[in-house]
Parts: sequence; C-alpha cells; structure tokens
Amino acid sequence: MKLENLVGNRFKERPAELSIDSHALMIRGGYMQNIASGIFSSYAPLKRITRKIEEIIREEMDALGGQEVAFPVVMPASLWQETGRYESIGPELLRFNDRNTAPMLLGMTHEEAAVQLVREYSNSYTKYPFMIYQIQTKFRDEARPRGGLIRTREFTMKDAYSFHTSQEDLEVFYRLGLRAYERIFARVGLPDVVAVESDSGMMGGKLSHEFMLLTPVGEDTVVICGNCDYRANQEVVGTRGNCPKCDHSSVTISRGIEVGNIFQLGDKYTKAMNMQYADAEGNLHYPVMGCYGIGIGRLAASVCEAHHDEHGPIWPMAIAPWHVHLCCVRAKDQEVKAYADSLYYQLQKQSIDVIYDDRAVSPGVMFSDADLLGVPIRVIASPRNIKEGCCEIMTRDRSLVCKVRLDEVVQYVSALICSMMG
Repeated sequence: MKLENLVGNRFKERPAELSIDSHALMIRGGYMQNIASGIFSSYAPLKRITRKIEEIIREEMDALGGQEVAFPVVMPASLWQETGRYESIGPELLRFNDRNTAPMLLGMTHEEAAVQLVREYSNSYTKYPFMIYQIQTKFRDEARPRGGLIRTREFTMKDAYSFHTSQEDLEVFYRLGLRAYERIFARVGLPDVVAVESDSGMMGGKLSHEFMLLTPVGEDTVVICGNCDYRANQEVVGTRGNCPKCDHSSVTISRGIEVGNIFQLGDKYTKAMNMQYADAEGNLHYPVMGCYGIGIGRLAASVCEAHHDEHGPIWPMAIAPWHVHLCCVRAKDQEVKAYADSLYYQLQKQSIDVIYDDRAVSPGVMFSDADLLGVPIRVIASPRNIKEGCCEIMTRDRSLVCKVRLDEVVQYVSALICSMMG
C-alpha cells in the first residue's frame, strides 16, 4: 500500500508520561490509540503484526494436532458457578446482569467453556487425547494497567486446552507444548525467552511454567541458578537464598515480562463440572487437562521491547507489518518516480509485502517515518541513485547498507527476504 493512505499519525516527540519504550514507540509510530485505561484500538501496522503472530501460533498448534474453535466472550454466571470461580475470583472478573437480570460475565479465561464444549462428546476413552484452541478477545479488569500492551484490560489471547485419560499422557503432551512454545517465541524473534516454574494461582493444577522475556521493564521477578538449570518465578522460590534444586548459592534475580504460560490442571475442572468418560471396562473416570496461553498483543509489544533503537522498532521479518519500505525521494523527479512506481509493481507481483512512500516530503521526514514503522528492508530511489544506475538498500538494523543495480533490485530483495526469514 501507499504510505500516504495509511491511517494513523506518526510524530517525533516521545510522550512524557510513557516510561516503557515499546509503549512510547507504538504510540509515536501510529500502531495503536488509547480509548480508556488499558484498552486500545489497533491501526493497520499493529493489526498486520498480530495477524502474522497468530498465523505462526496456528501453525504450531495445528502441528500438535490442535483444532481451532471459538468460545463466547460473554458467558452465564452459572457456568463458572459449577467450578466455584464465579465466587472465588475478585473484581478482575467483570460481572453484570443482562436485560432479563440473569447474571453474566466477560470471559478472562475459558476453562469452563472448554469443558462445557466437549463434555458430552468425550464420553469414551476412544475419543482421547485431543486438544482444542482459540484466538480470541478477553477482558480482565486489571487494577493497574501499564506499559501499553504489556498489561491491559482487554486483550487478544491464544488459549488451548488438552484432554487426557492419564497424568502420564498429559505430561508427554505438556512437554510437546513446551517445545512448541519455544519454537513460537524463536519464530517471532524472541529466541532468548526462558521457561520458569511458576505458581498456578487461580488456575489450579500441580505444575505450571511461565515463559519470560528477561528485561528490566518486566513486572515479574525471576530466580536463575548459575550452577544448574533451575529457573523459577520468585513466587515459587520465596525468600530462600539458595537454589531449591542444587542448594547452591549462585542465584541471580532478573526482571521479566511473561509472554506465555502452560499449566497441568489435572481434574480440577472436569471433576467440578462432572465431565466423565468410560474406559474399556465401562468404568467412569474424570479426564485430566492441560492449559496453554499466549497473549498476542503483549507478545508484539515484547518483540518491540527487545528489538528497537532510539528511532523506532526493528521488526523481525517473520512478523513485520511489511517486508519492504520503498522510499521515492524527490518524487517530483519524473525519472525517479517512474522507476519507483515500476519497482513497487514488480515487488507486489512477487507477493512481497511492500509499503510505498512517494509523498512530497523531505528525506528526513520520510526516513523518520520509515524508522518508526520498523520495516526490515528499506529500498531508496533518489535522483542521485538513479543517476548512478542503482538503488540503495539497507536493513532497518543498519547491519547492511549497499547499492544494487536497478535491474537487479527485485531479485536481490527477494533473496534478502528469504535469508532474513531464517
């Protein structure tokens, strides 16, 4: 698309009240607009990023045998009363009455809905194991939203639920889920995310892990042992000074953003909601469950937090809003404009995501906007370049700056995209 048609403003100054870089850059770059505390609308660049993240997640969930479903945002209180969570969860669960005075709620998680969906279907051991997942908007009435998309009240989340006839089978799938999460985070550009043991909290269950991006702006505290592979949320470790696994004193404390979590729920929900299956002898049992969540917007913000400079985000190729940012400098020059228009068409013909800036603005404004959009590859057509018979090509992280002959640009860019996709 053309940049002149892109809805949303970009501006130079950082809002003074925004302390987290990813939040400031995504506001400055025209990625999102605040509506209320912890509630945002997304402009096209952010929507394109999150859509690509969602597709990566779908690929990994489908590879595990997952089936995508959809649960309602609004649920009757009676569903959550079956498990007791309607009463036990505090004000972060938004409750209301419908026009018939029936008590309802906005979903902040969907364990009850998952069990309700499959409890009639899965009445025989022959139906197991299976996993269902969704990518959907949720609402949690956070007391202290902060950091833009890092902690919000309304958010989009991938949540998956697996069902098993034994704890052993759950543990096998749990390990597969953990590996899939590691692949997801690596594919979106966060290969250094660490899995740490965590407190299951209101979710319940025997074992859970959080996936943490270690960063000073994180809200969680992570304990890492330098002597063994033990890593845990400090909520699990407490005030203990030594490693709980090897008893060594070489532990370090880091801050982290939680970008995903997985839980072994056991039969907490299936038993409470009377979901049963018959085994080969006709005996009835409660299946055990696993739960696997990733916040889409928080993951996008975390990538921005990990990959940016003072000028803007540096989006990894796999989730960048566009592959190529084509800059037509001095578009009033007919020769430059003719070549840039032709190149724009050729790149699109090769199914390359390209945003084209042919506005009548100064090079400084053009390049500043390009930095804020963070597109991995920038192609610059200018009077000087055209006179030399070439285009300037550079990567957003400045690791590559070169000039390429005009008739070789499309081939060069295509190869560069492939190499940057990993």
